[in-house]
Amino acid sequence: MRPGVLGRAWQVSRRFAGALVLPWLLRRRHPSGPERVQVALEELGGAWIKLGQALALRFDVLPAEYCLQLFQLLNQVRPFPADDVRRVVEQELGRPVEALFREFEWEPIAAASIGQVHRAELPDGSVVAVKVQRPGVRDLIRADLRLMHVLAALVDAFSVFGRTRARELVREFARWTREELDYRMEARHVAVLRRNAAEDPYERNPRVFPAYTTERVLTLEYLGGIPVVDIVGAIRRRDAAFLEALAARGHDRRRIASHIAWNALNQVYRFGYFHADPHPANLIVLPGDAIGYVDFGIVGKLDEETTRALRYFAQSLFAGRVSRAVEVFMRFLAPSGRTDLEAAHRDLVEAMKSYLESARVSPQEEAAPEEIFEIEILRLVRRHRMAIAPDAARYLKAVLTAEATVKELDPLFDLTAHENRFFGRLMGIELAEGLSVHGVGQWLLDTRVRLERVLDTVEALRDAPGRLAPLAGEVRRRVQVFSALTLAGWLTLLLATWGAGSADGLRVFGYRFFSVALLAALVSVVLLLFAILQVRRLPPDVGTGPFRYPRRLR
Repeated sequence: MRPGVLGRAWQVSRRFAGALVLPWLLRRRHPSGPERVQVALEELGGAWIKLGQALALRFDVLPAEYCLQLFQLLNQVRPFPADDVRRVVEQELGRPVEALFREFEWEPIAAASIGQVHRAELPDGSVVAVKVQRPGVRDLIRADLRLMHVLAALVDAFSVFGRTRARELVREFARWTREELDYRMEARHVAVLRRNAAEDPYERNPRVFPAYTTERVLTLEYLGGIPVVDIVGAIRRRDAAFLEALAARGHDRRRIASHIAWNALNQVYRFGYFHADPHPANLIVLPGDAIGYVDFGIVGKLDEETTRALRYFAQSLFAGRVSRAVEVFMRFLAPSGRTDLEAAHRDLVEAMKSYLESARVSPQEEAAPEEIFEIEILRLVRRHRMAIAPDAARYLKAVLTAEATVKELDPLFDLTAHENRFFGRLMGIELAEGLSVHGVGQWLLDTRVRLERVLDTVEALRDAPGRLAPLAGEVRRRVQVFSALTLAGWLTLLLATWGAGSADGLRVFGYRFFSVALLAALVSVVLLLFAILQVRRLPPDVGTGPFRYPRRLR
């Protein structure tokens, strides 16, 4: 029987008193405070293990020694009995297990605090992984979350984390955890990532079986391969036999690392939708060293503006424009009353410069975990008592986890060169998409909207007295010229793009016309910018009705 809130409160207070208070009173130093906290969280289970795993990557909140210790938290608990598995599956899917599956292995292949996974075979022969939620886990996690909210209020009362509010951390954690408890949400995450990676030779996300998926049962394609966690374990143990067998099967550790890094960059910067916990236990090496992903309970979802900002941050950083990179990154930080912004900016610039300088020299040995760039950045955020936006925290969590895995697989991996190649490829892809019929059409639509805004402003100025009337006429004339050139230039470019679609289209159409079209397009963009600058010269109070230009034109 699961304990209620009061019973759970007693369990939690007893564990943490034994882990922190009593050793402090008795002046015990072994085991260390971080080790005792890890053990206490593992013994409590439920949401506490997941909270510890989330905090393991928050170097902006906890001292480094605690974060590094919490990295070792094991989300592995004793599996629940086959009778409970049968009961949950049949309640959720409405039929006996034998009628649903041709085969069902009752021994789980993985067991965690929220659910466990069983290998099975569908009637059509598809091999699947069936994730079944642990009975009673919802009540347990509900009680845990209530306690966390109470403890967070106490922590905030003493400003333990500086500008970072513990209640905000708990609210964000509670939202992630509620998503994890609804396997239908996880199924949607898988579907989106699978669609984004369609035809990608390096990334593989399993197929979802909707007819076998509910709130407490998730059925995915089974990805048979070598878990990356096994490879990392063999490297740490210096297990030469395992690593030789891995190479004999055609796998290359450097290529595996390269594919993990490439997938992380692609998910974050191209789509803004990424696996937020690419831990080695959630990665599978498939034939050709493609990377298969499992456990999609937590994903990062960035809006277009945030994706662009983070991409600009990364591109500026790896191009050596450190000051610009820091300026963008500072937008995701909230200072406290005790933050010295000048010092914070200076320290971030120095940390990023140091990272770039060290990256230019190939390391001769594996870097220590605390030397990873993202960890140093988060430590500076904590030192200057700032809070980081949730989107940026999840982004750094994913990048940090992927980079740590890559460095374990290949300590000599040149991440800077890899990222520069990626951004070069990304710019080529986006240019091709922008020159496609769809891209040109979207640009024309956006341009039309902008023109309508400019012309609305000009109309509002028609009766403006004195010096504003000549300016309005000038703006209107320039916008009309811009409109005509835009139409001509982009129609020509559209024809060129259409002609380039065939094997010899560009040769038939002629490179000269294509160049003229590109030149016309560039001229039209310059004129658009000039028209916008002209309108920005208008006073902010000009215009009638609900439309007021200076705040709305982008």
